[in-house]
Amino acid sequence: MIVKYVRERGYKGQGQDPSLTLGKHYYVFGFDIRPDGYPNYISIRRESDGTPVLFEYSCFEVVDPRIPDGWCFFHLSEPYQRLDPCEFGGDFWDLFHDGDSEAEAVFEKVAKKIEAFHSSS
Repeated sequence: MIVKYVRERGYKGQGQDPSLTLGKHYYVFGFDIRPDGYPNYISIRRESDGTPVLFEYSCFEVVDPRIPDGWCFFHLSEPYQRLDPCEFGGDFWDLFHDGDSEAEAVFEKVAKKIEAFHSSS
């Protein structure tokens, strides 16, 4: 999935957010689904350092809705669900954000696969 950042998310009341560029397209690395009235979130890379971060979905519009093969639904606390590449299951995100080199390598491998998927069509 590719999204376009179309609405400022409100960066600490200080104008433009340095993490994102208005009008820019971003690859999506996951989608958090909250049917309980809370906002849905997507995971994209923050521009400042390339770290995948959750951003509120309502700030984006979908440019390309296609999702590569190998994505899975993960059931978290009820009724919260996540659609991610299957490699991101289990404690992947905890390991990644703790600086685990294997998790970082997995993320980069998946990121290249997502980019290749969208580049090939």
